[in-house]
Amino acid sequence: MSCKLGVLLLPGFSMLSYASLVEPLRVCNELLDERKYRLVRLGAEPVVTSGDGVAVSVDRSLAHAAGLDALVVCGSVGLYKTPLLEKEWLSTHGKGLSWLGGVANGAALLLELGLLRGKKASLQIPDAFSAQAQACFLSQDVFSVDANIWTCRGGTAALDMALFMIGRHHGVELAEMASQAIMRERLGGAKTTGRKRPDLVAKREAPALCDAVQLMENNIEEPLTTDDIAKHLEISRRQLERLFKRYLDSVPSRYYLQIRLEKARDMLCSSALSITEIGLKTGFSSGAHFSTAYRNLYGLTPSEERAGQP
Repeated sequence: MSCKLGVLLLPGFSMLSYASLVEPLRVCNELLDERKYRLVRLGAEPVVTSGDGVAVSVDRSLAHAAGLDALVVCGSVGLYKTPLLEKEWLSTHGKGLSWLGGVANGAALLLELGLLRGKKASLQIPDAFSAQAQACFLSQDVFSVDANIWTCRGGTAALDMALFMIGRHHGVELAEMASQAIMRERLGGAKTTGRKRPDLVAKREAPALCDAVQLMENNIEEPLTTDDIAKHLEISRRQLERLFKRYLDSVPSRYYLQIRLEKARDMLCSSALSITEIGLKTGFSSGAHFSTAYRNLYGLTPSEERAGQP
């Protein structure tokens, strides 16, 4: 599934919010080597200036913004002023989209237009809209998703929302890969690759966790989903995720990915199988997906690993 996603920049928009929104989507496209998200910057003027004075050229004016699948309105984290041209355009075109999002004061514009009525929403409420806010369900979460409406408070909350978006549309594994890639860039180097094993305390207190790890290790070529594992163990997905967080400081999908890549690394070093064959034997649907996941964890590609050089 690909998405032509418009990002409507309001005057004075937050650069941090904007970057936090679009960077995970860019990384997602790079990981898949495919433009799953085709981003289109929109504005009422050819150039929109952010709150800190950065002038950003738009890709399309509102008059030529047809054909979008979805739209996110990116606003500021400061005082809110009703953007009249954007409001008029959004009131006409907003309801025809598959989903609609608001970041920071961009969500206030959705509120003003009545598009949040009956919806759960995370937003800053301008004083003038306190009455309208009573028509929606305000959440203390940094972002909220209710049917086709996505809202967040702005800043780095937009990053969390974008990663959730990737997981919803393309699977949790890809969202985890995008998160790891962004984290590695932030830290300035490759992250640690060793996974934590269940210790004696975990084995005594959480036998279901150990059974889950065993299931993962026994199902490498055709990986199970987190729901499959939870069903097999007769516990809920949430219970399983809590066990991984408490005892292994991880989530099941990320931990499973590490197990598969460890197996791939062993095969690269000890077998004559081709890289494509190793990728398939460790549950990756394509060589590109395998290579990207391997590089994200170990800092080099499978071919570089086999050659013994970075």
